[in-house]
Amino acid sequence: MGKGPSYPAELINCLEVFWGKGFLSPGGPQEVCEILKGIPLSGRSILDIGCGIAGPAIVMARDLNAQKVFGIDVEPQVIERGTLNVINANLRTEIELKLIKPGLLPFSNEEFDVVFSKDSLIHIEDKAQYFQEILRVLKPAGIFAASDWLASDNSGELPEFKKWIETSPHKFAMQTKVQAETAMREAGFANVLAKDKNDWYVDLSLVELERMEGPLREKFLKVCGEDGYQEILKIRRVNAEAAKCGGLRPTHLRGSKL
Repeated sequence: MGKGPSYPAELINCLEVFWGKGFLSPGGPQEVCEILKGIPLSGRSILDIGCGIAGPAIVMARDLNAQKVFGIDVEPQVIERGTLNVINANLRTEIELKLIKPGLLPFSNEEFDVVFSKDSLIHIEDKAQYFQEILRVLKPAGIFAASDWLASDNSGELPEFKKWIETSPHKFAMQTKVQAETAMREAGFANVLAKDKNDWYVDLSLVELERMEGPLREKFLKVCGEDGYQEILKIRRVNAEAAKCGGLRPTHLRGSKL
C-alpha cells in the first residue's frame, strides 16, 4: 500500500465482512470479553489503544458497562468510521474517539482504571517506551489487558512465517513471549501474564478460510471485487500457515500497577 493509509476504506469494508461490524481483527465481541475476563469495567474509565473502528469500545461500553471509553488511533479514516459506528450505537456519551500522533500518550498521569488494546501493539516499534507510557496513565491498582501478535523464538527459521511477513501489506514490530513479558516487567508492571492463544487461532483461521471460500464469497466479491477478494484470500491463507507452523503466536497480555 506504499505510503497510503494502512487501513483504507476499501480494506475496512472487507475486514468487516470477515470479522463483523466494528472489527478489524479476529474474534469479535467474544474475544474482547475473553481479553478482559475477570476485570470489572462498571463505573470505570478505559483507554483503548488502537481503537480501530470502535467495535471493542462499543462492547466495553454497551455489554460490559464501562463508564467511559477513550479510544485512540493514528489513522483519520479509521477514527471517522469508528465515530460513525459509535453514533449509530447511540453511545456518544460513553465513548470518545481521538486521532493522535504516534509517540507518547496524550493523557495525564494516573488517568485510567484499565488500559486495553486489541491486536494493535504489533504496529508499535518502541515497546519499552509504550509499556512505560501505559503504566504512567494507569491509576494505582489499574490493569493493562491486551491481545498481541507475538512471534515464536524460531520464527526467523520458518519459511511459512517469513512468507506471511513478506506478503502482508502492513509493517510489523513483533516480540517473542519472553521479550514481551520482560519489557512489561522492566517498565514496572506487576503480575505479568502472557497466555498463548495459538491453538485457538489455528482452528479459527481454518474456519475463516472455509467461510471466505464458501458462504461469504459472494458478499466479499460485492464489497471488494474479484481482485480485492483474491488479494485478501491470499493473505489469509498465508496467515493461517504462519499460525499453523507455530511462528505466529497470538497472545493475551496482562499486567497491573501497584
